[in-house]
Amino acid sequence: MPLNKRASTSPTRRTTLPTPGAACPRAAAPLRPEPQTASITGSLYPSSHETIYETSARLLFMAVKWAKNLPSFASLPFRDQVILLEEAWSELFLLNAIQWCMPLDVSASPLFNINEHVKNGHSATDVRILADTLIRFKSVHVDPAEFACLKAIVLFRAETRGLKDPSQIENLQDQAQVMLWQHCRTQLPGQVARFGRLLLMLPLLRIVPAIRIEAVFFQKTIGNTPMEKVLCDMYKN
Repeated sequence: MPLNKRASTSPTRRTTLPTPGAACPRAAAPLRPEPQTASITGSLYPSSHETIYETSARLLFMAVKWAKNLPSFASLPFRDQVILLEEAWSELFLLNAIQWCMPLDVSASPLFNINEHVKNGHSATDVRILADTLIRFKSVHVDPAEFACLKAIVLFRAETRGLKDPSQIENLQDQAQVMLWQHCRTQLPGQVARFGRLLLMLPLLRIVPAIRIEAVFFQKTIGNTPMEKVLCDMYKN
């Protein structure tokens, strides 16, 4: 099935994200991080090259599954879901990779180890930029609720071309930003600049273009298969 094929039926529309109450992560269930948090950091990063690429595939699958399980995302026209995933997949993947790498030193994570990637012919500059991005996020101590809100913000990008309902998507992104602001205000009231700092970090995820993210982390496993087809297969599973 091509990725841009429209679904035959449309799910019931919802125009709002769940209200997080007092910005409690448990209250915002559709933005809650994946339940594997406790065990994933100890098992995702063995040292072999093959496992690095398998890990990358698993992190991407987790990102696609996270988006698919958002009621607010599932309520969008199918074509809009496709366009948003194609636009945001690399940022969602990097946020997942950064989130699960957070307890580790950069040098201890093969996923961001420059020497490991250079031996496979990848750009040292690209990997160094990604490692620096990990360090930036680690220095801010982004928590799981903040990661969930940041993922929603990069996913619901209303300026993406070809969207059928950009106004609804803009509304969802606005709500994700409000949820992030509420969380920062209630959980970390002493860090008055935290909300703005987190938003200003998002452009770091786009410095390395998606096509080079694909080359660094996925080319060895997907070969010439278009990323659109990979995303489609993950979305169907």
